[in-house]
This record gives sequence, structure tokens and C-alpha cells, in this order.
Amino acid sequence: MVSVIVTTYNIEKYIDHCLQSVLDQTLTDIEVIVVDDGSTDSTPELIRNYAQKDERIIPVLLPENTPGGVAVAANVGLRKATKEYVGFVDGDDWCEPFMFERLVDAAKSNNAEVVIGKFKNFDEETASFYEASDERYWLSGLPLNTVVSGDDERKKILKLNPVPWRKLYLRSFLQENDIFFPEGDYFYEDNPFHWYCVTAAKSFALIDDYLCYHRMNRVGQTMSAGDERLLAMYQHHDTIFKWLNESGKYSEFKEELILWIVNNSCWIYDSIKDELKQKVLEDLSVALLLHDKSVMTKIIMSENMGLKGRGLVRDAMSLAGQEKLARRIKDRKGVFSRAVVFLKEEGFLSTFKHGVKYCYHRSPFFVQRAITKSRNFVSSENASNNQLMKKLQDIESKVILQGYMLALSDNFENEVKKELAEIRLALAEIKKNSAPDRDS
Repeated sequence: MVSVIVTTYNIEKYIDHCLQSVLDQTLTDIEVIVVDDGSTDSTPELIRNYAQKDERIIPVLLPENTPGGVAVAANVGLRKATKEYVGFVDGDDWCEPFMFERLVDAAKSNNAEVVIGKFKNFDEETASFYEASDERYWLSGLPLNTVVSGDDERKKILKLNPVPWRKLYLRSFLQENDIFFPEGDYFYEDNPFHWYCVTAAKSFALIDDYLCYHRMNRVGQTMSAGDERLLAMYQHHDTIFKWLNESGKYSEFKEELILWIVNNSCWIYDSIKDELKQKVLEDLSVALLLHDKSVMTKIIMSENMGLKGRGLVRDAMSLAGQEKLARRIKDRKGVFSRAVVFLKEEGFLSTFKHGVKYCYHRSPFFVQRAITKSRNFVSSENASNNQLMKKLQDIESKVILQGYMLALSDNFENEVKKELAEIRLALAEIKKNSAPDRDS
């Protein structure tokens, strides 16, 4: 039924917990392909011991560590897989016993090529659990426990964390589309794999279950040094850009790709060592200039791009000698300025409806419900200014509450906080310029 690919490297402290959680699955029709990437500790010996106890474990012990991340090891597992579905587990993580049964049930009942569940992070230093960085996207209206195939939903799925180990893949789908992890001397190779699958798959299913737990801040982990390994994201942009063009999907996903590389550049710029920050700008300019300049500029100047991202692109374009582009990006009006102009041209009611729409697409489901109710109210022809202002205040309070709640998340981007601040300023300006008549 499922080929479970477990990748390991120098994790003798955690491999027992991981493999036991896989062997304890309620779905028993599994093969467990454990690919060790040249460990120098006792990990290979522990894997051999498990293989002797349970014939479902297939050990593949590579003689030496391969360059980059887990791509080579993961691809070795993919090529050895024989079951109908494929799943992944990191060797230092662990799974709920129902993980693969739930994933298979969702795949079968929805005829889905890719199934995605939820996960939590576990901080090794503090021994505490916390939500994944993409939790807000689960709250933003993605349909759960049903088949998903539309373009809008597909683009939302692209925003999810690219990790493969909370997903299930139909193996024939991967084979037919020749989908593997890109191999090279770099990390974050799960990003292109995620893009390949999301843009190629015809159907998805998302399930609202916490399936596994990802260990963070453990000794020996490779993703927190702030060094040049972060720059691998620009190689992955080029790989994805090439994939989209060759598969004829570039026109459909060009906006998502441009936003993706700029948003990733924001956290790379903040995380990387100071001496490498100029290299971030250089690589970002090279990546963006692969795209048509007019298309790229339009996307950067759109409402979907945050203030921080726009500023980073402007600096990158200036560094690349693209001063004309940099000036265009600098002159773009923000949410506040556009709200004031719209108010003067269209009046209060139209501005209110436009503001509600803007908030709606940036809000989790509970705020969307409140906004939907206000839309129904505003459609009433008898709504007075006082009533409209009351509803406007309700919306504003909901958006402010959203900002406070999301700000509690350790992983919530500063960029989104700034957009929430812009929304509050815009709403305040609308109210200021549209005070209700005392007689109404």
C-alpha cells in the first residue's frame, strides 16, 4: 500500500523513536525504506538491528555522505519504492500511529494524487510544541477533507510549507511526471519538489489532522547557521522557472513564483550574515530579471507584495543598474494612499466595500465570516451612515484582533504585520473622511 521512505544521517539519539513510530502504524501494509546518508555514528547499526526484527524494513546504507541535503537519499528511496503510494519521514521526527492510514483513506476516497496533512514542530531545547509556519493558510479557507483541483486552491497550496514528510503521493503520478528531488551541493531541495508536484497534480486532498512532529533546534541540525547555504533558494528559483516553462505552466504560475522568491528573500536577508546581504540582493536581481520586466514590475507593484518585499526588490534593482525599474517600484502608492484616492473618486460606500474585500482575502476564516455578514448588511438600501460606521468599527476591531492573534506566532512574518497596520490606517482614514451626519 505505502512505501515509507525514511532518510537518516547521524541521528543515533532519535532513530529508535522514529522507526518505532513508523512500525507502529495502524496501516500494516507498508515497506519502510531507510536510506542512511553515510552516517559516522551508530545510526547504521541501529537500522540493521531494526531490519533483523521486522522484515518490512529495507535498509539502504550509503557508503559516504552525499553533497547537499537529503535529495540523493530521498531519490534512492523513490527508485526502490514498490507500493501504490509513497510517503516520507525524517529520521529524527516521529509520526502518529494513524498517519498513513488517514492519508491513504483520504487519497482513496477523493481519488487524489497528493494528500497533505498538518504537523507540529517540537523544540528540542525547550521540549515544547508549536504550530507550523503555514498554520494561517490552513485557517484562510482551504477546503478540507474533500478533493481539491481548482487553480485558486492550487495556488494556495503552493504557499504551504514544502516539506514532503506530512504528505502522501501516488507513486504512478510521480513516475509519469518524472518527479524527483533536484540533486546538488545545496539545501532546501524540497522547494522544487513541492512546486513540481503542486503544478503537475490533477487532484489534491487536505486533511485537518496533526500527523507528525518535526524536531527543531537539535544538535547537528544544518539549517540555522545563517551562512551561504541560504542562497540555494535562488538556484531553486531557476530550477522552478525552467520546469514551469518546459511544462507550459509558466503563464499560469508566474505571479506565484515571483512572489515566492521575493518573500523568501525577505527572510533570507534577515537571517543571513551581514557580509552576505549584498549577495542576496545580487541573486534576487538575477532571478527577477529572468522574467519579463513589465510583468515582474506589475506583480511587485501589486497589492500582493508587502512593503518589505518591495523595498528589497527596489534595492536589488538599483544594485543591478536597473534604476528606471527601481524608481517605478519606489513611486508605487501604498494601501493608505490608494484608499484615500479611492474615497475621493468613488465615495464612502464603494470604499467601504473595497476595504472589506481587501481585508477578506487576508483574513482567517473567523474574520471572513464576520466580513461576510457585514457585506450582507451593506447591501441593504436603507443602511444609514451611523449603521455603516458601526459595522466599519466592527470590521476594524476584527482585523486588529487578527493582528494580535497572529503576532503571537513565533513564525509570523513581519511583512504581514505591516500589511495589517496599513489596513488599520486605511480604515481610520476612511472613517475620518466619512464621519456620519449627526442627523442621520
